[in-house]
Amino acid sequence: MKHMGRAMVLLLLLATACATIAAAGGARPGPPPTATLTPAVPAPWTLPSSSTPLSPPRATSPAALSVVWEKRFDNNGKADLAADIVETPDGDLVVVGVTGPTPCLLWCNTDGWIIKLNARGELLWARQIGSGQADSFNSVTLNGNHYWITGTRYVFPYGYQAWLLEMAPDGSVVWEKTFGGNQDEFVVETIPTPDGNFLMTGRTVSFGVQDGKGDVWLVKLNPNGEIIWSKTYDLGAEDGGTALTPWGSNRYILTADTCTADCRSILTPHVFASYLVLDANGNILKAQTFNEGPKNKFGSIIPTRDGGAVIVGGTSMQETFPSEDAWIVKLDANADVAWMRIFNSRGRYDGAYDIVQMPDGGYVVSAYSQVYQTPEMNFDNFWIMRLNSAGEDLWSRIWGGPDNDDPVSMIRTSDGGIVAVGFMDAVSWPLDKIPGPSDFYVIKMTDTQALFLPCVFRDFR
Repeated sequence: MKHMGRAMVLLLLLATACATIAAAGGARPGPPPTATLTPAVPAPWTLPSSSTPLSPPRATSPAALSVVWEKRFDNNGKADLAADIVETPDGDLVVVGVTGPTPCLLWCNTDGWIIKLNARGELLWARQIGSGQADSFNSVTLNGNHYWITGTRYVFPYGYQAWLLEMAPDGSVVWEKTFGGNQDEFVVETIPTPDGNFLMTGRTVSFGVQDGKGDVWLVKLNPNGEIIWSKTYDLGAEDGGTALTPWGSNRYILTADTCTADCRSILTPHVFASYLVLDANGNILKAQTFNEGPKNKFGSIIPTRDGGAVIVGGTSMQETFPSEDAWIVKLDANADVAWMRIFNSRGRYDGAYDIVQMPDGGYVVSAYSQVYQTPEMNFDNFWIMRLNSAGEDLWSRIWGGPDNDDPVSMIRTSDGGIVAVGFMDAVSWPLDKIPGPSDFYVIKMTDTQALFLPCVFRDFR
């Protein structure tokens, strides 16, 4: 998740209608020490000339992915939406997300939901954790053989707070904490750092400029979940961190989205995307923004083996607003844009959630595509793309239905496989049906032979 920002339309629907991400019953620390950085507005990205291939040509294809197994998990008829996954040291899988009632109109009691699977996708245990308010998880990483799970919890009377808990391999909670001030804070991802600590990013309204719009929030924590330092970054409007990755020697790249208009809308916000290159103390070394067109959103970022990085998201640069396309931005070893790819002509609302790099230097992208044009726009499909190292589209597979099916997060496993997680059968319309009978969805694939996928299946090669 990596990913909120997401970013995750159905999670946001559930988050705004029912609520989002939060923290638990441990002692609540006071407001973190905060240093506000207000950089000059990042240099804008200029849309490349028409000679630059944004919708890349097909290239010679490797073998398509084949499905090893696929599973869906339902929590007693609730609406369940998975947000992130991690592989444990012994090869098991931990998946986190949110579970809550359906329908959910204005305010519902949602909880964080964690499931642990073995390498065959068989359920080992499940845990539902909440406070009776609006709680959810959207990121999981490892702290040794324990699991660090972050999200957001509603803490009365403060509002939404960052929520962090450490969980043992048997599913017992070791400790949990909340962080925040007297307004809303949202956390989208926590990652380990090379010095044995952790970085957490998201959005804060309590700290920073405090103009009521929110700033990008970055917090460094020690292995006990204690704050080492906290920083905010004001990019000029309603700002929030969307993803974070270690990069190079003691540096990081933080992606962010900034909303400038219609910010409470799911489909029609005006958003520009940025990335910040940071040193080990969170100081800005380089900043770049993308504001060509009314809507550019970053979802996830990973480092690449050539010393650069690659970012995925959605953009309306080549669409009639508010429609959008899947968007890939490749950075070189200097954190400059090496190439950019926009994949359009799939559906009206397309976007990329996550990306992994393959042994041949190419990529597999998890995305969504709304291929059926219904009046309610209620038909996201799972979309998996295979790219070569230059970002050229080798093959695509789209499947799903009859409602919203989204592959929100993806990892490569120690046995060379790929596991994607998300949700199936979520409803975004009509309002009195939101979020529908959605379930956690987990699929494992390998890079061999032909791909077979169930339900509605389309090959766009």
